[in-house]
Amino acid sequence: MTNNLQKNPFRATLQTVVKHQPYNPDYFAAQLRKSDPKVAWQYGHIFALAGVVPSGRVLDIGCGAGPGLRYLAAQGIAAFGIDLVSYPLLKAQHLAPAAGLVQGNAGVSLPFASASFDLLLASELIEHLPDGRPLLAECSRVLRPGGYAVITTPNLWDVRRVFARLTGRVWSGDTDPTHINLYTPPRLAREMASAGLVRVRWRTGIKPVFWLSSRRLRLRFPFPYPPVIGNGLLAVGEKP
Repeated sequence: MTNNLQKNPFRATLQTVVKHQPYNPDYFAAQLRKSDPKVAWQYGHIFALAGVVPSGRVLDIGCGAGPGLRYLAAQGIAAFGIDLVSYPLLKAQHLAPAAGLVQGNAGVSLPFASASFDLLLASELIEHLPDGRPLLAECSRVLRPGGYAVITTPNLWDVRRVFARLTGRVWSGDTDPTHINLYTPPRLAREMASAGLVRVRWRTGIKPVFWLSSRRLRLRFPFPYPPVIGNGLLAVGEKP
């Protein structure tokens, strides 16, 4: 079997990345520990919330050690992944040996031809980029007409973040120094539309922890609250 791990002109080696703290070996090792195959079910949850059924050629942008690729491969889907550094991809080869893997900087360019994919997933990636617009433009470029881009990211308007700031505290969700570009729902929808995606829709409260907190909120404050304050933000856009 040929090696699925390819390099491209936009590759970033670990030695290059670690010059820019906090992207150091410990950070990536922690990401590997979080990529247990058991978390693959989360990807099915994401697609269900997005209202899309994976089919055709699917690209997982920022795939890490491959739990999403493992989920897609189990569905018999042609899965592809790209990540910034190589050694999480080596683990991804074991989780999803049939997946096509590329090392590259998705925040600069995606090393794929235009109109290559039917579905793109960028889960918990865009908040790590100084500017998410190049990524969104590339997502639009490599999608086939009728294809979907699914983006998940922390929600800047998460009620717990807002409450902590109002009370002068630091919420635990704001302690990750690699989260340098947090989005509100309207801003993410606007940038996706500017990238050429249409029928953009979004929702918050996509993570299980908020299901519990939302129930508690309803018990404590029995009146409607805005749908923008949920934990986690998911947006979907279609390539025309």
